[in-house]
Amino acid sequence: MRSFIQTSSLICSLLVFVACATKAVGAVNKVDHGVTKEIALANFSSDQLQQGQNLFESSCTQCHKLFEPNSRDASKWNNVLDRMLPKTSLSAEEGKLVQAYLLANSK
Repeated sequence: MRSFIQTSSLICSLLVFVACATKAVGAVNKVDHGVTKEIALANFSSDQLQQGQNLFESSCTQCHKLFEPNSRDASKWNNVLDRMLPKTSLSAEEGKLVQAYLLANSK
């Protein structure tokens, strides 16, 4: 009986973990394509944009070279982020900071 309770408890814990992890990843996967350069500049402080730059530089260089933010317009960066953010371990909030940094400094 004791091993059944332990096994059941372990299974329940794993299910909760998987459910929460799926929600966290899903949040990062959704890039708000309504954010423009003007919106990023108006709604994020210079400290937040600096945090976004730091996250961009530390996360993205783990897999490839970095492109300058002004190498793309906001629409193209949003498309890149759609593909790239799910491959990172960034939280949804961190993903928003990276997006804000890139868009604020885009073409």
